[in-house]
Amino acid sequence: MSKLVFLLLGAVCSGIICDVSLGYAEEDALPEIPAVTQPDEFQHRLPGAEERSFPEAIYESIPPIENSASDFVPIPDRWRMFYAGKWYDPYNQNVLKGDIPVFGAPGHEWFLEVSVISDSMFEARKLPIPVGFASTNRSNSNDLFGGGDQTAFVENIIGSISLIRGNTTFMPPELEIRVAPVFNLNHVRAEENGVLKADPAYGNTRTDTAFGFQELLVDVHLANLSDRYDFVSSRVGIQQFNADFRGFLFNSNEPGVRVFGNYDDNKTQFNTAWFSRVDKDVNSGVNTFRDRHEDVFLANVYRQDLLTLGHTMTASVVHREDVAGNQGYRYDDNNFLVRPAAIGDQREKNLYSTYIGLGGDGHIGRINTTTQLYYAMGSESHNAIANRQVDISAGMFAQELSYDVDFVRFRTSFFWASGDKDPYDGTAQGFDAIFDNPNFAGGDLSFWQRQAIPFIGGGGTNLVSRNSLLPNFKPGKELGQSNFVNPGLRLYNLGMDVEVLPELKLVTNVSYLQFDQVGPLEVVRQDGSIDPAIGVDLSAGIVYRPFLNNNVQIRAGVACLLPGAGYKNLFGDKVNYDLFTNLILQY
Repeated sequence: MSKLVFLLLGAVCSGIICDVSLGYAEEDALPEIPAVTQPDEFQHRLPGAEERSFPEAIYESIPPIENSASDFVPIPDRWRMFYAGKWYDPYNQNVLKGDIPVFGAPGHEWFLEVSVISDSMFEARKLPIPVGFASTNRSNSNDLFGGGDQTAFVENIIGSISLIRGNTTFMPPELEIRVAPVFNLNHVRAEENGVLKADPAYGNTRTDTAFGFQELLVDVHLANLSDRYDFVSSRVGIQQFNADFRGFLFNSNEPGVRVFGNYDDNKTQFNTAWFSRVDKDVNSGVNTFRDRHEDVFLANVYRQDLLTLGHTMTASVVHREDVAGNQGYRYDDNNFLVRPAAIGDQREKNLYSTYIGLGGDGHIGRINTTTQLYYAMGSESHNAIANRQVDISAGMFAQELSYDVDFVRFRTSFFWASGDKDPYDGTAQGFDAIFDNPNFAGGDLSFWQRQAIPFIGGGGTNLVSRNSLLPNFKPGKELGQSNFVNPGLRLYNLGMDVEVLPELKLVTNVSYLQFDQVGPLEVVRQDGSIDPAIGVDLSAGIVYRPFLNNNVQIRAGVACLLPGAGYKNLFGDKVNYDLFTNLILQY
């Protein structure tokens, strides 16, 4: 088609030239024309001009040079050719979101990307809480359990500024400098003293602030591997990284060095990285500037269209060395002991663990599928529950299947983390992660995953930490060490996502939870009659985007845990719940 258009244009142009040429006989060929500036002067200076009229088209096509120059508007670069944006308008071209360069030589322009996010959350919850030890707000009460009602307000202001050099429409950036600071304000109110601070004199409210960096990095393009911009790049500094599709093992923002890229027309992606973790603020989860004394080394590879078109698989090796035990005791900002965990014989320990992982994500026909498998091996120099050094041999498996019917997605999920059958045999079989933050079986909508449930009667630890699925007796993910002598988990889930409106989504889930093994629970509680049944987790939530984009999001959810026999053994028969609202504004 393009060849035909070209030929037609050539024929038309040839016809025009022929028409002009045929207006004069060959013997009347025009002499050399002197330079002129006006059409009239042009005509009068031609020989025989008085006998014949010079074609009007000739001198109309030769305007004065000073008039021609005034008809052109200089364009500094191709990005500004059709630019009509304003810096404060995020919905159109904008210099603050990288639509036009801010400086730089041609071919090496620098672009600026700026964003600001306000994340406001209010939450009300009821948890199993021990009655105050040194003092209590419930006088004349000798019950084991105190008042469990709590409210929390959290405000995060997250900024991000990136300077990027290179034309990222067609190729990876040559160089990127990114800074993402975060400011946190949190206020919590509880019913009992000694819950929010170790000293009961602080009362039952706590207001705290924190400042840190989610990202603080330099990204350098190292090489192109093909003429289609398969590449190798490096990233140095604080950066977000997720070791798998759903965040089961290591999903965090940590300082590190990462080399990554792709190959074979982006069908293969790879990562090699080293992260030196930092402590996180216990009240906000924001990175601090204090060394965690834990290194994580990893390598993984992703391959698209493996097994079938539309299905991606990943294989990974992750090694962790946690030597925080060499640093002695560590108390958090609320004066609670976090390393070693206040459970068992409370002796310091170092951890060396290696994870072998295999996962898949995508669809097989019309069935959406996500799979993840991990095997963990290594050692703990001293486990507080086993009272000895232990060798690690534990596993985890997760599978989700979903099917779309018009505007409804039906889901079913299964999660298994192995538990330790015999805490004293020298082999730690309870699976634990490095820093998990999974999006699975309801994610942060579910009660079990959203809340940190205190392990009453088992020391100053949690049965499960906030934003985790694993019951591992840690004082929290922010500062606590992994513990591989734990009861493990079995989770069976059914869910349904409904696109009620283009701007409104409803997410519902029901999960049945069990401990994989009850041995560690019975040892810590000195109770040989604990049942595996945790209970039924019911949750529902909405996501409302009034402008069909992420500039304004409203999230709200409610969840409750209907206790099973095992949960009643540990915490009584009261129904625990949480509800929250979340407003996200993004520029």
